[in-house]
This record gives sequence, C-alpha cells and structure tokens, in this order.
Amino acid sequence: MKLAVTFAALATLLAASPARAQYAVEVTSYTPGAAPSAGYTNTAAALGGPQRDTAFGAVTTFNPPFSTDDLVSIGEGGELTLRLSNYVLPQVGGPEIGVFTNTGIADIDWPNGQAAAVLANDGIATFGIDSAVVEVSADGASWVSLGEVLFDLPTAGYTDPAATSPANFQQPFTGVLADFASLDLAGMQTLLGGSGGGYWLDISSTGLSQVGYVRFSLADDGDALTDLNFDLDALSIAAGAVGPATVPEPAAVLLLLTPLALTTRRHVQPRRA
Repeated sequence: MKLAVTFAALATLLAASPARAQYAVEVTSYTPGAAPSAGYTNTAAALGGPQRDTAFGAVTTFNPPFSTDDLVSIGEGGELTLRLSNYVLPQVGGPEIGVFTNTGIADIDWPNGQAAAVLANDGIATFGIDSAVVEVSADGASWVSLGEVLFDLPTAGYTDPAATSPANFQQPFTGVLADFASLDLAGMQTLLGGSGGGYWLDISSTGLSQVGYVRFSLADDGDALTDLNFDLDALSIAAGAVGPATVPEPAAVLLLLTPLALTTRRHVQPRRA
C-alpha cells in the first residue's frame, strides 16, 4: 500500500509542473561560451517565473532584473536549452512564448521615470538589449529555428507605479520598442495593458504541433575586439497556448525514483527460515 501511495505521489509530482505557472522547469544543456556576463552562469536563474522585484525596488521598464540570481548568460559559442513545464500549442497569429531579459529603458528624468523621444539599441536611450538565435523543439532532439531574434522589450513586474498589482506574465505583449518612446512609467504600464511585457515569440509557422523545449545560442562574430552575450531571466507560456505537461529528462526521473527505491527496500521484510 505504501509503495502504491508513493508512486501515486510521484505521478502527482510529475503532473504538477503546471503549478510552476507554465515557465521553464529544467535546464537540459548549458554551454557558457566565450565571455558570458561575468558571474551570470547560475542556470537555475532561468527557471520559474520572471522577477518582479530587485534590490532597488520593483522590476519596471526602467529597472530590469540585474542580480546573478535573476539572470543566466551565454557568450559567443554558448547555448542554453530549457524544458518548459507544459507543451506550447501554436495559436493562429501567435505569439505563444514570452522571453524575459534584462532589457531596460533609460530614465532621462531620473528619478521621475521618463523615456527619450527616440528609442533604439544604442546603450543610451536603452540598455541590456541582446540578440540570440532561437530554436524550438517538440522532443528536445529535432529543432526548428526561428532565426536570430533581437530581444528589445522590457519587463514590468506590476501594473501600477506603486507596485501593488502584479502584472500578468502569461499575457502576450505585441507592441514594439518605439511604442514606449516619450512615455513615463504610468504611461508604459497603460501601454502594456496588464501584461508583464517581455518579447513574445510566434511558433505558429514552425509546422510543429507542440513545443516543449527552447534553445538559445550565440555564434562567434569573428571579431576579437567584441564579446557578445545574451542574458535571460525567464520564459513564459501564453495562457491560451498551454498544453499538457512535458516529461522530465530520464536523469531527472531517476532522481525522483531513487528515494522510492530506497523507501521500497526499507519496507521489505526478511524471510523467515
């Protein structure tokens, strides 16, 4: 009976990945590559939901995540592969997968919160904008490339300047960087319309019936004078695109089963002569 109960508990655990709110739940491979952001190689930072708060207050379009516990980085020649808690089901017109990074918009009227009239990937009006090659897969073995993507949209942890109402990280944002130009914080939160922002990927044209894995990679640009990198906070699945739970890698299942084997062995009674 105890064995049956334990296996039932395991089945519940394996099926409970949606409790982590449809984010990445496993790093299946990681190669830092050359010169990732220094100190940002903690892969666990990419698991679970996007950050809502930082040591300097709430995550806003002006104050993105920045700590080594918030982000994981890959440099040139690096790659990061993540398994999602649930399969992503393509939706007509998409998008379905949110990518949250450390993109920020510079406050030209600090500390009041005001964006410049023109926003570009220039390291002045914006900062933290990176690009990476993105691939998606149903099984973690066969991949479809979405090409090189420029992740230039910020995250918002809350829907109000007082940071009292959490933003929805499963609500896609379909705007572009230029939409944030000249806005203050309240205006940006109005623009987001309750969404937590981020850059959203459309998988509707991949030909895949479902996606369970996402891989980011960064090629060597061949320039010894530059060290390109890509920093990731989290992934999210759009609420309307959430499919069944994915299955952990065999090694992860083994880790879950090992305590069961020990428990089972512990309850075996010795034979009487």
